[in-house]
Amino acid sequence: MSKFDLTILTKAISAAEDPEKLAEKIGKTIKALEGRVEKTALMGRKQLAYKINNMTEAVYTNFKLELPGKAVVQLAKKLSVDKEIVRHLLVKED
Repeated sequence: MSKFDLTILTKAISAAEDPEKLAEKIGKTIKALEGRVEKTALMGRKQLAYKINNMTEAVYTNFKLELPGKAVVQLAKKLSVDKEIVRHLLVKED
């Protein structure tokens, strides 16, 4: 399994209700793909550099995780389909 760094941006309105709940949901998705979350960091609400879907703020959450190579594409697809997630960035660590 390889180590990855995942950062997601969620809608400030939906994440304001319960950001931990959304982080837990993403963690369950990773575990379902035979991965493991090492660390979750809620980075909070931040101003965006430019508007995304008429939004000026988003809630940032960072995950350190281990994931098998075959599951990377599946995770990216699941994150893309989720309506609460505005953007995501999945980077393999050295």
